[in-house]
Amino acid sequence: MAAWLIAALERLPPRARRVVVAAPALLLLAGAITSLTLQAGRGRDADRSAVTVRAPVRRPAAQPAPPRVRPPVSGSDLRLASRVASRFLRSYLQFVYGRAGAISVEAVTPGLRSQLMRDRAQVTPAERARHPRIVWLRVLGTSPGFVLGTASVEDGGIAAYRLRFALREAGGRWLVGDVQEG
Repeated sequence: MAAWLIAALERLPPRARRVVVAAPALLLLAGAITSLTLQAGRGRDADRSAVTVRAPVRRPAAQPAPPRVRPPVSGSDLRLASRVASRFLRSYLQFVYGRAGAISVEAVTPGLRSQLMRDRAQVTPAERARHPRIVWLRVLGTSPGFVLGTASVEDGGIAAYRLRFALREAGGRWLVGDVQEG
């Protein structure tokens, strides 16, 4: 009979042969694990006495809820910073594309204004002919009195580009103090 089984296995394709051999082996292994698990459970029950005494369940004392962490910048301040960022971007893009001077850039710190006046780039006629458009603007409060702004700008070129800048609260006003990208 063993010869007949071996001959039948040899006629099967290699993949089917592996399945036919592996399936019974896995079933035997699963049966052995189940048998050992059931026997181990019976052995524990036999060692226990008929009467069991349970200690009362101790529940930890109720912990007070952690204090709610306030955001670093309030929602109203974020809305205000977003409006200031939008105003800044419109005037900054006019400056970058050569349509306005550095003095006309709105909502900037005196330090950034002097940097813009000092480091003015040369605008090519092709850049001057483009029409920049703000695709989206996001502001994120990172610490009290400090907001990061990111905007995507399309100008009709190959791809949109990003502008990243930082706003600081100074004297109750939000001002852009740094442009990292763009």
